[in-house]
Amino acid sequence: MDCLRDPVLPITGVLGNSMLFCMYSFNFTTGYRKRSIDPILIHLVFVNAILLLFRGIPEMLRVKKWEYFVNDIGCKFIIYLQTVFRGLSLSSTSLLSVFQAITISPTTLFWSKIKTKAPKCVLPCCLLCWIFNMLIDVFVPVYVTGPKNSTIKGRLSLGFCSLNVNGMRPLKSVIWKSVYDFVFVGIMAYSSMYMVFILYRHHQQVKHIHHSNLTSSVSPEIQATRSILLLVSTFVCFSIASGPFIIYMDSFQGTISWTYYVSALLSMSFQSLSPFVLLSTDIQMATSFCVL
Repeated sequence: MDCLRDPVLPITGVLGNSMLFCMYSFNFTTGYRKRSIDPILIHLVFVNAILLLFRGIPEMLRVKKWEYFVNDIGCKFIIYLQTVFRGLSLSSTSLLSVFQAITISPTTLFWSKIKTKAPKCVLPCCLLCWIFNMLIDVFVPVYVTGPKNSTIKGRLSLGFCSLNVNGMRPLKSVIWKSVYDFVFVGIMAYSSMYMVFILYRHHQQVKHIHHSNLTSSVSPEIQATRSILLLVSTFVCFSIASGPFIIYMDSFQGTISWTYYVSALLSMSFQSLSPFVLLSTDIQMATSFCVL
């Protein structure tokens, strides 16, 4: 399992997200090729970078046998931030897909009003995501303890810390988190299907151009939409893949097996690969990168 303990993935992800954070921030502050979704992209790559730091560094400490330098307070703080930023990554990706769906929607009277108001709602929506995620996970630190208590029966091992599963069951936290994930994934899926429909209709409208001798150019909005659709698809694939391993770990509490390492790898894969997905598909951002 050494390949699953390799810190290259989180380190590469942090560097990729940090680079995109600088690029998106530059575009947003200078107005160079500024887009309405840039604040959400800035928020997303920032959240992903911080999540990788608080998810990857503890894993490195555990592999290096330094986990006993983390006490109960450190465990509570790290696990709380992990859960908060995981929720922020999910909600930010959903928010990105919704706002992009609004951006490419038809220019009707109804959508024109929404398009005008949407940019003003970006920052309040991001702030609400922070407040909501910090509140929904506020109970987590109460049931988290340090490495010395990780072998006690009824506790789910988190590698370097442990979680009192029996104590959390009356709160039905697993059900609430499942509902939370389902709602945001549902929003993500619905907005993605709407964007696919818009792209298909756009393809049908310009189909005659492809049969002519003229060179057809794809608009920046369409390019960004394709990029976000691929990003959402990547998120959903990794989320679905990690589900069975999380269920298996919950069934066999207190032990660290190969499923733990696979689950840890999958939990960091989207955040690590997402900046490179954006760079490879977002032609406008790739052009900005070449200019800089």
